[in-house]
Amino acid sequence: MAGFSDELIGRSGYGREGFAAHYDRFRPRPPEALLDSLLQLARVERAALVVDLGAGTGLSTRAWAGRADRVVGVEPNPAMRLEAERLTDAANVELAAAFAHDTGLPGGRADVVTCSQSLHWMEPVPTFAEAARLLRPGGVFAAYDYDVIPLCDWEVEEAFAALLARRSALREELGIQRGADRYAKDGHLERIGGSGEFGYCREFVLQSVEEGGAERIEGLARSLGLPVADAMLEQRLRYDELREAAERVWGERVVPFRFGYRVRVGIR
Repeated sequence: MAGFSDELIGRSGYGREGFAAHYDRFRPRPPEALLDSLLQLARVERAALVVDLGAGTGLSTRAWAGRADRVVGVEPNPAMRLEAERLTDAANVELAAAFAHDTGLPGGRADVVTCSQSLHWMEPVPTFAEAARLLRPGGVFAAYDYDVIPLCDWEVEEAFAALLARRSALREELGIQRGADRYAKDGHLERIGGSGEFGYCREFVLQSVEEGGAERIEGLARSLGLPVADAMLEQRLRYDELREAAERVWGERVVPFRFGYRVRVGIR
């Protein structure tokens, strides 16, 4: 069952030197309103245990440090996990080298289990079964994703969308599948509900506001990784066109980046 995730990790480019640090620098942080909402759904003010599946560099794991007695980030990619360990100094936060469907953690203890921008990397059926096993009765499973292109400026957004279109065409040309090709994010809620592991399921939306400028918008685009690590392919993606559009519109200014979050939850 780890084969699907292993294959995606191998072709993601996420393991190349320096990528994990870049990812952590430019990706958005989970908004406080999201954490508040999940604790409210779990009917606790503070979690005893939060398990974050597909923790990456720990952005979505460290966010819980002040909201839980214990937080465990589960991440199978060594490069991303090492960066998470380097950046994590809270005594109640730990990282585990494991896959989401087989964490090795004791069952029935978690108040909240999350998949932040990561469920499409996983085989859903065994992942839902493991999440349900980890949760105590009434605990909350949440798979949440943010829109990669933030609301910031129409011209910059168009340039970002054009870059994503080039990236998709390149993947198709090379025959490289993304996780979301098999398990589209807009199908997460239906799959969670259809798993039979959760008694109540729903989706809700939130917004997070962070700051950024030309450097960040380019950095965010680069944090998506490459189909393969190759300088020629990077040239074909033409990141410079996105950076030039942002500099033309903003110059050196910093502006609000508004990220839309879609949160799909299941109550154990």
